[in-house]
Amino acid sequence: MKKLILACGMGIIALAITACSEEDKKTQVAGATETCNAYFAEVDGLIAKASENPQAKAQLDAMKGQLEEGKKQVAALPKDEQDKACQQGIDAMKQMKTALGLQ
Repeated sequence: MKKLILACGMGIIALAITACSEEDKKTQVAGATETCNAYFAEVDGLIAKASENPQAKAQLDAMKGQLEEGKKQVAALPKDEQDKACQQGIDAMKQMKTALGLQ
C-alpha cells in the first residue's frame, strides 16, 4: 500500500513538472532574450486574465496572430535592442497595472 501511494505521488510530481515545463515553453520565443521572454510571459498572463471576459476574449482571439507575429519580430532584433524594447514594455506594463490597481 505504501509503495502504491509513493508511486502515485511520484507520478503526480512528474506530471506537474512536465506540465510546468510545457507552460514555460509556450511563453518562450526562440531567439528572444530572457528579458523579452519575461515580458512575453507577462503579456500572455494579462491576456489570459482578460480573456475571462467574453467580450474581451473575442477581441483578443482576433488579435492573437498579430501578437505572435510581433513576438517573432522582436526576437529577430539584435539582443541589445530586444532588451531595451522589452524592458520598456515591462516598465509600461508595471505602470498600467498600478494604474488599474492590479498590483
